[in-house]
Amino acid sequence: MATMTAEQIEQKKQQLKQLSEEKNAIIKELQEAGAWPLDEADLDQAAGGIPLFDLIKRAGE
Repeated sequence: MATMTAEQIEQKKQQLKQLSEEKNAIIKELQEAGAWPLDEADLDQAAGGIPLFDLIKRAGE
């Protein structure tokens, strides 16, 4: 496990907060466009064409 300074931890927390806000803004835009939630084909494409179930299965191996 990597050790981090208190400052690095705080920076990561701020980065996570910012990314979460960006994610929520993107979801809102997609909802307004009628394109959310994503269908399975879109999720597969985002995963590089690998079905999501296969990715989850591989992660557990």
